[in-house]
Amino acid sequence: MKADARCLICTANQALRVLNKHIRSEEEKWIRLQDMMKVISGFKWGLKPIEMGEILYSEIEKIIGKRDIYEKEKRRSNEIALSILDKIEKAVRDSADPLYDASKLAIAGNLIDLGAPSWDEERVYNKILEILEKPFGINDYETFKKELSNATSVLFIVDNSGEIVFDRLFIEMIKEYNPSVQIFVAAKSKPIINDATVQEAEEIMNGIATVIDSGMTIPGTIVEKSSEIFRELFFESDIVVSKGQGNFEGLNEEENEKLYFLLTIKCPVVADFLRLPEGTMVFMKNTKKR
Repeated sequence: MKADARCLICTANQALRVLNKHIRSEEEKWIRLQDMMKVISGFKWGLKPIEMGEILYSEIEKIIGKRDIYEKEKRRSNEIALSILDKIEKAVRDSADPLYDASKLAIAGNLIDLGAPSWDEERVYNKILEILEKPFGINDYETFKKELSNATSVLFIVDNSGEIVFDRLFIEMIKEYNPSVQIFVAAKSKPIINDATVQEAEEIMNGIATVIDSGMTIPGTIVEKSSEIFRELFFESDIVVSKGQGNFEGLNEEENEKLYFLLTIKCPVVADFLRLPEGTMVFMKNTKKR
């Protein structure tokens, strides 16, 4: 999925948000943002949005002098999500279709920036309950469920901190639905924005799945840039679950009909691409054959 002109503005706004977080001097922010604008102005047509993010955040990290620039927010995201999961897990497990409700919870978690100061636990909990009442804009869940019943392996590509906690419950429901399936969880090799890393995934998954290093240092996934083990599992697993918008941006052109995209549409570029409103939850099977 190629970026369009709106992605340039979005990237500049991302740069400003990070500078506001780490730099107090308005003069320094002015100078640093000008530096970032020079980088952005050099982007070539044809890049994916996540490739723009890779370049931008590499430069930002040099300026800030810190690798994990959202470390505190990521930790807070997981803490809030774990607290909410304690409240909602029983309802999911007791529902008519726990696998379905767990998938909705995992996708609902994709919508909310759990690390933002304005998102306290009560607000997040109420928002998730609201989201869970909404239908999928694209719903290939029944096809997924049917294919899962015969699957022996699943590659689950996680997205952000916070929502990875809800991913864990979905993975638990996958294993309860098909106890013989082997699940691999792919996470980032090192910090990028608020994406979940291998270390974080191992802590959250707590042994329910085998965590692998995707090899990614970008806010999404591109197969050509991934690790060897990721590429092998991506093409050989019976089912591949891609969580989040960044992974969708990098993988939507892949010829892999075993691939499912689970995301909440967060920006007008993806909304236009999928011809659905922003905020729509999507459970979509990739139709491209290998």
